[in-house]
Amino acid sequence: MGSHAPALNALTVVVAAVALGVLLWPTVRRRPAWRATVTPLASIIGSGFLVVGPVLAGVAGSWATAAMIGLCVLAWLFGSAIRFNIVHAEPLRDSETRPHLQALDRLSEVMLAFAYFISVAYYLNLLGAYLLKGFGVVDPTWERMATSVIVLALGVLGYWRGFKAIERVEVFAVSFKLAVIGGLLVALALVLALGDVHGHAPAAEDGTGWHVARVLLGTVILVQGFETSRFLGRHYDATTRVRSMRWAQLLSTGIYVAFIALVLPHVPQRALGLGAETQIVDIVGGVAAVLGPLLVLAAVASQLSAAVADMGGAGGLLHEVTSQRVSPRMAYLGITVAALILTWSVDIFGLIAFASRAFAVYYTMQCLLAFVLAEGRPLRRVLFALGAVLAFAVVVFGIPAG
Repeated sequence: MGSHAPALNALTVVVAAVALGVLLWPTVRRRPAWRATVTPLASIIGSGFLVVGPVLAGVAGSWATAAMIGLCVLAWLFGSAIRFNIVHAEPLRDSETRPHLQALDRLSEVMLAFAYFISVAYYLNLLGAYLLKGFGVVDPTWERMATSVIVLALGVLGYWRGFKAIERVEVFAVSFKLAVIGGLLVALALVLALGDVHGHAPAAEDGTGWHVARVLLGTVILVQGFETSRFLGRHYDATTRVRSMRWAQLLSTGIYVAFIALVLPHVPQRALGLGAETQIVDIVGGVAAVLGPLLVLAAVASQLSAAVADMGGAGGLLHEVTSQRVSPRMAYLGITVAALILTWSVDIFGLIAFASRAFAVYYTMQCLLAFVLAEGRPLRRVLFALGAVLAFAVVVFGIPAG
């Protein structure tokens, strides 16, 4: 940073503060179209944003930006199937026609609920890692202990009190996270414009092209989250949800691709290793000192809100698809037990691949549903069939990074 450090730190804070003010401005915050877009946008660039740099740099090296574009294109393909189903599958629920398609849709929601089980463990493990990173601790055992305490606390809270109290802070956590990302992107762009980048893109880890492809398939969860628009039907009509999901995916693609391109020269060689899940704090801290602490705060807030949202979503989905036989409170207990088991048996990158496969099962079913419903639309059917094949490939071939 050199002589530019004070100005860069000040500019980062100003940009983040202005962005936060705009996002929390009542007129913006209450606008229905924006609120409908924020939910999927916050999910897509949530936890993935914290690990995507080191993961893609370690796997694809100088091709990391191209790999990011490929992941976003894949996510767009899955998202197009879900958008199609919002318009064409949801009306079937109010009729008695084509019960087999309704059954497929319901089964996909059961799989999504179980995917949320895994994603809660992923979010809370990342939360534990970033929480300890804020105190300078990078140790897998301590991270798992911290995660276990958080899991148990949320499980007890969900069973006895529900999540309404925590959900109230979600909009502020999301706005803070997006504001920090805005400051980060401006800082990285300014460093590049000033010619202060002295590094270069790291070399990819050793491995064949097939191995790299399998690892990339195992990172689909990094761009997952757009499907949340499907379950906002009680608040927004189909047209609003389709449009907002499309905007969320376009905006997140721009943010992710710009971030990878700008941060790649700052990522060290052999990016994956002990503490890689929190390495972005050290990386951006070298760009602007204020970004490290801000990112830790944003990570803790966003991971907590994401975990709460997925816990609530899984509980509600299971309650609905089991015809109220499984109560949300019992589902919360199940999530707590599953999260504890996963925390102590799978590392963070294993959880990424595991969760990617779980969500890919849901995407496979949604693509199949869209394929059947797209009768008379040959191009759509080809695209949805391709989406089903690729989603199934994630299930079968996706493996952890590192």
